[in-house]
Amino acid sequence: MRSAFFLTAALLLATAPGLANEPDNPDAGECTSLYQSDDPALFDFVDTRKAVSFAQYAGRTIGTVEYRVLPIFNEADPDENNWAYRTLNKLHIETRPATLKKQMIISAGDTLDPETLYENERTLRDNDYLVDAMILPARVCANSIDLLVVVRDVWTFSPSASASRSGGDNSFGAGLSEKNLLGTGQELSVGYFSDSDRSGKGFAWRIPQLFGTQMIVDLEYSDNSDGQVVGASLARPFYRLDSRWSAGLTFDEEQRTDTIEVNDLVTNRYDHQINTYEAYVGWSPGLRADKVHRWYLGVTEAEEVFERVDIPPSNPPANERLVYPWLAWEYTEDRYWTTSNISRSHRQEDILLGTYSYVRMGYSDTKQGSTRNAIVYSMLYNYTASFGDHHLLRSGLSADGEHDTDTDAPNSTFFGASMQYYNFIDRKNRWYAHLRFNGARNIREDEQLTTGGNDTLRGYPSDIQRGNRRWLFTLERRHFTDIHLFNLAYLGGAAYVDTGRTWDTQDRNPLYTERTLTNVGLGLRLSPSKFRIEKVLHVDVAVPLVERDNIDGYQLIVSGRVDF
Repeated sequence: MRSAFFLTAALLLATAPGLANEPDNPDAGECTSLYQSDDPALFDFVDTRKAVSFAQYAGRTIGTVEYRVLPIFNEADPDENNWAYRTLNKLHIETRPATLKKQMIISAGDTLDPETLYENERTLRDNDYLVDAMILPARVCANSIDLLVVVRDVWTFSPSASASRSGGDNSFGAGLSEKNLLGTGQELSVGYFSDSDRSGKGFAWRIPQLFGTQMIVDLEYSDNSDGQVVGASLARPFYRLDSRWSAGLTFDEEQRTDTIEVNDLVTNRYDHQINTYEAYVGWSPGLRADKVHRWYLGVTEAEEVFERVDIPPSNPPANERLVYPWLAWEYTEDRYWTTSNISRSHRQEDILLGTYSYVRMGYSDTKQGSTRNAIVYSMLYNYTASFGDHHLLRSGLSADGEHDTDTDAPNSTFFGASMQYYNFIDRKNRWYAHLRFNGARNIREDEQLTTGGNDTLRGYPSDIQRGNRRWLFTLERRHFTDIHLFNLAYLGGAAYVDTGRTWDTQDRNPLYTERTLTNVGLGLRLSPSKFRIEKVLHVDVAVPLVERDNIDGYQLIVSGRVDF
């Protein structure tokens, strides 16, 4: 009798509308699936992400957040489905979903804010162990949305060896590095290097999200032919725009020998010890009306000790020690433009638009052990604007140094202005122009501005000019291609002209050339897609057009740089 009762009740419940057939999720009947973890479109970050706008989903409740870590090589792509690449996929330890989850500022149960979601994407893309990152709608319902966080790993373990000749100087190095230790996002490296000035071996370890928090630990040690470097820092940064506090401790000690050269002629050398200790706290009201103001309060001890060496010429500067409290203010806007083919090939790049400012002021007092009473300051102002889809302009002003209040004179003071312009002709072709001016007042010999080598005039030897004033102009025609060499690196190229001059308004040394120098050059660019994505390999041939006597007819430069 009891069995018949339960059977009848079950049948009634099964057929009653709104009871047994009512879904657990009131949106279930109105949901649409968009992207799944096995969707081939996930490997095409640039185009797939452009196809999605989260503005239409604003206000929905975030349901589930799923993580998809794509392998280094796409085995569904015939060009990447071979035994070598499959083996590398198997040997590679993928990024752990827990590592990604620690970096999420959106989570299940939150109300979807598109701007916060975009900020979270930028945070993930900042990782050098990911070639790219995006967040996609997995399933959209009337009142909720499920999200799919997609990242793609790169090969992060690298035995490295390098050799280059730049500005007449040879250098080489070797080492081992792992930028995503066991999939945790930690960086560990050991290595050996040798260049024209120094040689040595070193160790570095970076631990983000320490014990599941937002704390970051950096440790560094190197034993060099001219001294040592010991460094450690513990920091809790403003890890998101709406963060309310920050704090940090830094300890750095470095010993080295500074060699001052002018066009391969040594003019001075001395031992140089640099000790820096700093602590700070920061606070902020958070993100307000797409603007962020942050304040910092800190104290710094900076000491520089100089000693004569046995090999002449050796005329070291005077020792310096500054101990000072300081106050800083930082301002930024929540305005970003995400595009591709600017500094990297076929990757999403996040460009901060609008204004960024940073001002820091402190005061050193001889009563606290400083070598002089001085205002110590640092200032930075950047403004970036995009004009349509074809023009990007970056401009900046900077100044830092000390002002001795007893003599009313500057000391080790630097100032500068720069302007960068990008013209996007089409998806593959760019014009790039960079104009910059730098100046200094009352600086030491080892602080002088220089011209020559890979970072300034590529057709000339390093330090061919020295002084306290410098202007430089670079014009490049850049070309990005779809050529994906062995599916490991994208090929590009550039033709360029560099021109500029460095001079001294106080010391007119006859060893320095004061003419405006110019070079032309051609270069290949290799943008890795599966390893060392933070660097672009430059292979340049630059020819000097002025002051050609006693220097090579061309410079061959092989280097890794952060920009195309």
